[in-house]
Amino acid sequence: MPKMSENELLALVNEAERDAVRYSGEWMAENESYLNAYWREAYGDEVEGQSQVVTSDCADVVESDMPSLVRTFLGSKDIMKFEPATGSERDVQEAEEKTKYVNWLVRQQSSSFKVIHDWMKDALIQKMGVVKFGYEENEKTEVLEWDGLSDEELAVIDIELRQLADKGIKVEYVGQDTNEDGTQYIKVRKTWTDKEFFVRGVPTEEFIISRNATCVDDAEVVGDTTMVTKGELIAAGYDELMVKNLPSMDDLDEQSSMKAIRFKQEGGEKWRDSISHWVNQRVQVYYLYMNVDFDGDGVAERRYIVKAGNKILENEQHDIVPYSMLSSVMMPHSAIGRGRVEQVTDYQRINTVLSRQILDNVYRVNNGRVVVNDEVTNLDDLLTVRPNGIVRTTSDPLTAVAQLQTPYIGQQALQIVQYMDSLRAQTTGSQLANQGLQADTLHKETATRFEGIQDSAAAKIELVARVFAETGFRKLYEGMAWYVSRFQDEAQEIIVLGKPMLIDPRKWMNNDRISSNVGLAAGDDDKMITNMSALLAIHQQLGMAGSPLTDPKIIYNILSRIIGAMGIANVNDFANDPEIPEQMLMAQNVQLQNAVQQLQQMVQTNPLAEAEEVKAQADLVKAQATQDLNIAKLAEEQRQFNEKALQDQNKLIADLEAKYTELELKYSQDVPGSRV
Repeated sequence: MPKMSENELLALVNEAERDAVRYSGEWMAENESYLNAYWREAYGDEVEGQSQVVTSDCADVVESDMPSLVRTFLGSKDIMKFEPATGSERDVQEAEEKTKYVNWLVRQQSSSFKVIHDWMKDALIQKMGVVKFGYEENEKTEVLEWDGLSDEELAVIDIELRQLADKGIKVEYVGQDTNEDGTQYIKVRKTWTDKEFFVRGVPTEEFIISRNATCVDDAEVVGDTTMVTKGELIAAGYDELMVKNLPSMDDLDEQSSMKAIRFKQEGGEKWRDSISHWVNQRVQVYYLYMNVDFDGDGVAERRYIVKAGNKILENEQHDIVPYSMLSSVMMPHSAIGRGRVEQVTDYQRINTVLSRQILDNVYRVNNGRVVVNDEVTNLDDLLTVRPNGIVRTTSDPLTAVAQLQTPYIGQQALQIVQYMDSLRAQTTGSQLANQGLQADTLHKETATRFEGIQDSAAAKIELVARVFAETGFRKLYEGMAWYVSRFQDEAQEIIVLGKPMLIDPRKWMNNDRISSNVGLAAGDDDKMITNMSALLAIHQQLGMAGSPLTDPKIIYNILSRIIGAMGIANVNDFANDPEIPEQMLMAQNVQLQNAVQQLQQMVQTNPLAEAEEVKAQADLVKAQATQDLNIAKLAEEQRQFNEKALQDQNKLIADLEAKYTELELKYSQDVPGSRV
């Protein structure tokens, strides 16, 4: 088959895009209604003069879920772990590097908290939340200025700038002058290529995925659309004339009012740019990953396509779909699930109606009406409300003016509200255990029943956390590892547990399996501390008995779990790792010093203990000498290694020079007229 033309590709892209879920009116309308419910927007059936309150059931469920999810996925513990392909030391080290580095990329960047927070909250409010991840290179510029420099300081700065130039950073002097006092002023512009692995949130209204897809990987087309200024497109290298003729945002029909709802409290979405120059006009650009047989070999491949207007700006093969989706409730055989707000909207609507009726009833009770015989009653007196006021009548007051009774329905309505709350709790689990319980029966709730209610409620959010971990976060971690292994061309130093760790993805060779550390009981730190503390006591008893079933490394692992459950990231700040020699030597020295101090106190009260003190001091000196000897030994081994490496290098160079000389002599003799 012949290769596909650009017009044929554009037609397929437009068709796949129009058939995507984003253009389904029902799909966007539902998500808009969920966002409106979260914001407690009016339903449109309000009556003037009556209560218009909207209950906050949807927002309450979302906000009650978020603390547990944030504690689970943005806490100090690793949520995902790469498992080694084999038990070899090299594969174990590679898996550990992937775990630490990808976790650092996903959760330790300046914007990580907000991106992940918004991602999870999108999945709670709407049917799904989406993030996009990948690798990009951007050119950045920074201007630096120094003033009042001496000649020596200027020379030092010049050396530093030359070192930057050697690293590939373009350094350009854009200003230099000599002050009246003889000091120097310089202005320098630095230009470099910033290489970045990113994770960004994708608003629901901008995400594109084929209908009836079971996941992002098998969807015919996946992507997102965003607004980019024409100036930004030109800066990215696209033809200026072509970009200038692209339709601007004002020429396009907006497919959703989601942005207007989201930014309502800020005055609504900004539809027009304040600067009218064409460079600042925004263009709708589509970034699509589409399965298509572009090269005509009969096999569809995933291609990265950038489209603006009716122009294909980029088209290249790309083997991964860089989007990760979350849904609070998974639906079988569907990429798109359900959100928590979707489960609560009916209860919010019912509770809103009940609350309005209760408030209207209370208003009528507190501001009751009267039946009056206007023939015998002065209406002006009746309508004038003042302290100690009088109402004149020429008849019996009990028959001239009578209160029109409005029955109070609050007690009965509150029972219905409590019943609806209990139904909502069964659906979502987001309700306090004592809600709906009457005061006179609260004391009858046993501890076992109370714990059962707590466990049942917690199970709902724990399942949500498990779903998040096994779907969206797994895809995100696997995708970031894929990008790192293919695009990072140098080692990267990161801080892990308070110490530097050098990561070199160029040495990664395996496609390691990833597992989740988020169990079926998310946020169970108290239970973890209790269980690990009991296990620690058992191993301490085994250690005192001299049992081979325990050792210092096992005890350290237990302590690291306890410290991690406390929310402390740097375990080594509070526990020494027995596999790190310098930490153990330091701990042994501290123990000996403590022993000497105790013996000194004994000598003050018991002179006969002087010999023991001398012995302890001798042991301390011996231990310190042993430590110094070990350090010196390591230094000597390093020196010998460096010396041998230098000798081997010099020998290799000498051998190559000798070989080169030999070849030069040999071939020069074979050439007539050559000099020897």
